[in-house]
Amino acid sequence: MLAPVAVSIRTPRTGNPGAADTSNSYGRRFDNCELSAKLAGMDLDLAQVRAFVVAAEQLHFGRAAAKLFLTQQALSKRIQRLEQTLGEPLFLRSQRGVQLSEAGRRFLPHARELLATADTATAAISAQSRPLQVDVWAHAVAPAGLARHLVQERPDLVLAQSMRRSLPAALQALQRGELDACFGRVHDLGQSWPSELAHRLVSLEGGVVALGATHPLADAPLLRPQDLGGSRLWFAAAGSSPEMIGYMRRFAEQFGVPLVTEGQNLGLGEYVWGVLRDDPTLITIFGRDWPVPADGSVVTVPLQPRPCYPWSLIWRKEDRRPRLRQLIELAAETGRSEGWLAHDSDRDWLPDVDLADLAADQPARPARRSANGA
Repeated sequence: MLAPVAVSIRTPRTGNPGAADTSNSYGRRFDNCELSAKLAGMDLDLAQVRAFVVAAEQLHFGRAAAKLFLTQQALSKRIQRLEQTLGEPLFLRSQRGVQLSEAGRRFLPHARELLATADTATAAISAQSRPLQVDVWAHAVAPAGLARHLVQERPDLVLAQSMRRSLPAALQALQRGELDACFGRVHDLGQSWPSELAHRLVSLEGGVVALGATHPLADAPLLRPQDLGGSRLWFAAAGSSPEMIGYMRRFAEQFGVPLVTEGQNLGLGEYVWGVLRDDPTLITIFGRDWPVPADGSVVTVPLQPRPCYPWSLIWRKEDRRPRLRQLIELAAETGRSEGWLAHDSDRDWLPDVDLADLAADQPARPARRSANGA
């Protein structure tokens, strides 16, 4: 019988954030001699091992398959092949569901270590060569411009951008390891904040009122909340991300403007402009630098207090790669120097829940105006 195999893990894995608590598995030894002997000389398929670990954590093949973006049949086949390789059943299957077998319970902590080791080895090779995968939400909003600015400040910082137009979708990709970081508003998500993710407020995007040229307020040089009494705030709920709907709802409640959520959010463009052109009672909130039609059929008017949309940078807490840390610190430093978080409590508006984040992140910095409105 072979002696136990010693395994030492120095770096926590970052590629499988869906795993349950694995802290008790790092630095262990393969102290089961029977299982060690069975593993001797075997070539284990890591895809099969990963399928087993996720199924063991979920104890439900359907949920495990969804988590791995597999069909349930494909997941079952991977686990069956692993069981054939090991010569032991890893699960006990019954009409009431699945449970780990004795062999499955023995194998689970070591399977986690195998995956952690593989992920660490892969990261050591690829971390310095591949760009950081960062979701900037959409092309018109502030994070896309922030990312461009950061790359200009630090040309050696290479970013690959994606635009999911939804923070929940970006968070799922971040947890799966498909993203290294993302931008978004961290409140009103309709779910609790994932404990394995960290966030830092990096920018306040200044907003303006957008309305059709036939709206009675279209020619006003400046609007105040009391001017909006005859208007309705429009933001299509279908296809919209919950954190943005939540922001609009809070704005409507704060300033006593009816919220209209009819329609489909197809992104900024002709559809949005057409809705505003066709109904002279509707207004919405745009970012200060968002495009409007060149023909003047939709216009923007400043509002005081200025609505500010908060953008946070979000990442996995356990991801300690120097390049990601460089991005986080550069965003914070540049935000301070460029006034991205400038806020005047008398002239700017944030929902209370976001204002608390601003106070927590910037407790000692005096407010000042931003040159670019963000």
